[in-house]
Amino acid sequence: MADFDINRLPAKPTERVIKAKEMFLEENPEMCCQRAIIYTEVYRNLSGRCPTILLRAKALCRTLEELPIFIQPQEVIVGHSASRPRSAEVFPEVNINFTDEIDQFETRKYNRLRVRPEVRASLLEIAPFWKGNTPHDYLMRQRTAAIQNAYVCGLLSDPHEGSGFAHVAMNYQQLLQFGINGMLERVRKQRDTLNRSDPAYDGKLAFYDAEEEVCVGVLVFAERYRRLEKKMAAQEKDPCRKVELTAISRVLARVPAQPASSFHEALQMVWLMQLIPQIESNGFSISLGRLDQYCWPYLKADLAAGTITLERAQELLDLFWLKFCEILRVDSRGAAEVNAGYYVAGQNIEVGGVDRDGRDCTNLLSYLCLNANRHIQLHQPNFTVRLHTGTPQKFLDQVVNSIACGNGMPQLLNDDCIVPSLVEHGIPVREARDYIAVGCDEISVHGHWARCNGGYINMAKVLELALGNGTDLKSGVSMFQPDSEEPESFNQLMDRFHSYFRQGIALQVEEANITDGIHKELLPLPFISLFLDDCITNGRDCTDSGAHYNTTGLVAVGTATVADSLEAVRQLVYRDQKLPLAELVQILKDNFQGQEPLRQFILNRIPKFGNDVDRVDTLAVEITDMFANELEQYKNSRGQFWPALYSVSAQVGLGNVCGATPDGRLAEQPLSDGLTPMYGMDRNGPTAALTSLSKIHHRRFPNGIIINQRMTGSLFSTEEGRLKMTQLLRAFV
Repeated sequence: MADFDINRLPAKPTERVIKAKEMFLEENPEMCCQRAIIYTEVYRNLSGRCPTILLRAKALCRTLEELPIFIQPQEVIVGHSASRPRSAEVFPEVNINFTDEIDQFETRKYNRLRVRPEVRASLLEIAPFWKGNTPHDYLMRQRTAAIQNAYVCGLLSDPHEGSGFAHVAMNYQQLLQFGINGMLERVRKQRDTLNRSDPAYDGKLAFYDAEEEVCVGVLVFAERYRRLEKKMAAQEKDPCRKVELTAISRVLARVPAQPASSFHEALQMVWLMQLIPQIESNGFSISLGRLDQYCWPYLKADLAAGTITLERAQELLDLFWLKFCEILRVDSRGAAEVNAGYYVAGQNIEVGGVDRDGRDCTNLLSYLCLNANRHIQLHQPNFTVRLHTGTPQKFLDQVVNSIACGNGMPQLLNDDCIVPSLVEHGIPVREARDYIAVGCDEISVHGHWARCNGGYINMAKVLELALGNGTDLKSGVSMFQPDSEEPESFNQLMDRFHSYFRQGIALQVEEANITDGIHKELLPLPFISLFLDDCITNGRDCTDSGAHYNTTGLVAVGTATVADSLEAVRQLVYRDQKLPLAELVQILKDNFQGQEPLRQFILNRIPKFGNDVDRVDTLAVEITDMFANELEQYKNSRGQFWPALYSVSAQVGLGNVCGATPDGRLAEQPLSDGLTPMYGMDRNGPTAALTSLSKIHHRRFPNGIIINQRMTGSLFSTEEGRLKMTQLLRAFV
């Protein structure tokens, strides 16, 4: 990277950016129904008359042709996923059960949405058409009694009960280089090679016809915006805005049909590519990957040619950044609680790290992205910085400055750990170096249908079941075969925990495979498949093993809660014999009522994970290794299972279904967050916490690990404090 003056980077957002953000925040989130109406009409007319993937493509194309569009006063990057500002469209083919609680959306705790009377009436009118035909309905019919019980008691949670598949990073660079016309040409050439003697001929033909339909829809969608820009320019009184609208119209005259030729065109093209899969399905975490790598050539060329200033580039990027907050979801109350609100969409932008040759590839755009995070400071996009031993010091300093803004981002990933982990799991080293953060920190690579968040297993519930001898202490559900005798030693209790954990993982795998099959049948994704490597070559949708790499990521939640609890049981019941196991179980059932001295003893006198205490840390290693060991024994219909240790925000919802735990946590309180030590329990400082965390075998979890470290704001207020933070990050890698 050519050197540049850090001091020249725009320090503050422009007035336009500030006004655009204010305008966005002034809008009250709403529920819309236009997409739902269009999809219902297409499905009513065509269901059973064409293959499902073609039906899905026609519904998407029709929506791109008819969904009401608009352009906000401050916008220079255009395109919205809903028919009104800051609103959420409905996906009835994915989930219609939310209509049972439609009158609660305006008053519920999380993710409130205004529901206009006409929207309510339209959704209730179409709901009967979809009842019994959504993935949720199929799941309810195919789940075994054991899986149903696992959901009733809170042992398992499936984020795809009412959500489409996603957690994917498409090949954005391919779109920038070839445009939609280039992709359409590839589709048609592949279709021309089909041989009617191929037993997969009909399926491949339907796939290519669907891809063609989608390409046409995208071109129509962009053309509608171009015409709207041109019309608005003709009516605009402000001469500056008139020129601007005309310029945007010229951008849309080229992209996305043709390859991008400028930074503005690249951002507009990327945004449309980001937007359309959010109209195709309501899946979480459609992520952009390494924006600073594939958009940098366009910015570099514009700066060299003098066609853009650094200030204008920053403003464009800031406005682009703000667009991600417009993607809202209609979630049921339960799903919103599991996700802890925030209209979570999980769109991730990633900067920094090494290139395919292992060299640092930080560039000017990496710095501008750090600035955009500081300037916007909202909940989307998720923003990730990749670090490695060769990360430039001046970039690390700017990362710390961005963290200091206090919105919880950027999150940090360690190339020196993740790349070897991917290689150990079969990814070639050059591809592994080009890995992509999806959602929060789920790890993927190009051409990877990773199904990253394939479902959670609640390890704290496994412990509750072990303490209850197969019966859930909170719900009373009988989940596993009880032992005939109570465990006389800690090792015997651990044997029971291991047995129940294995059985729970088997149910988690079974559920994931059922879900895979249902989505393949009902919800193929032709637009995503268009930009996921090898789907076009193979003539198969991503849900049908079309991608180059195929895995499912399964997640274990509550590591620290369980490790701390097991240590408490070991010390209280078996080592010091302060009370028998049955008495401790009753105390937990009573939520420590009348036992506050005991609870405080547990909280303050019994060692916890995150303080470099080997006997507790070893328990965390044991239970996480067991999760990885078990998953290695299973396959899905497309490939492998990849384990993960994160929770995003599911520790809130999963904690809500758990009673009190032996670590002193009260009933219905959040579990530990990802692999992070329990809240407030890492009392020996960040170095001790990192030492405990380093004992976990991180490379065994290629689907991702989350560690959230909370730092006091005062740490960032002085040069000395910021230096300590950079030193901590150096220790991290």
